[in-house]
Amino acid sequence: MNFSQNFFEIFQIGVAFDLDLADLSARYQALQRRVHPDRYAGQGDQAERLATQWATQVNEAYATLAEPLARASYLLDLQGVVLAQNPTLDPAFLFEQIELRETLDEIRQVGSLTRAEAFIQALAEKQSAEARVFNDYFKAAALTEATICVYRMQFLGKLSQGAKALEEELLGY
Repeated sequence: MNFSQNFFEIFQIGVAFDLDLADLSARYQALQRRVHPDRYAGQGDQAERLATQWATQVNEAYATLAEPLARASYLLDLQGVVLAQNPTLDPAFLFEQIELRETLDEIRQVGSLTRAEAFIQALAEKQSAEARVFNDYFKAAALTEATICVYRMQFLGKLSQGAKALEEELLGY
């Protein structure tokens, strides 16, 4: 394994947002079987250390490429785009986020598991739609627009985490 390869090269797939996740998973499993440190046990400290580094690299690559927001961010990074800590976003989008947070707070106050589940589903649909828009912009090399999509995906992801935490709370986990 070559440690200078990007994550797409590790799995021998094209650099793209729209991935076949089943294929990625199969490639991950095959690579893990090849580089797992247990296969190198007893072959010396250097071989074991190298296998551990390979396995760590493969795990990091898979975790990044398997998750849409991480994959989108990584793709922008490969293009030299540095994400801002406090980006400026469209006021309409920010207002929508405030409304969504207020809806989540209402669901929390009412304690409705059914509403929480519906809210999570609605957020998942928004995230999927934003991912499709990112894919279109990225394919068109419209990196400024693709970057804005990543910022919106970050907002939706954080909100989704909050909604899932509420669901677990309502379920008593």
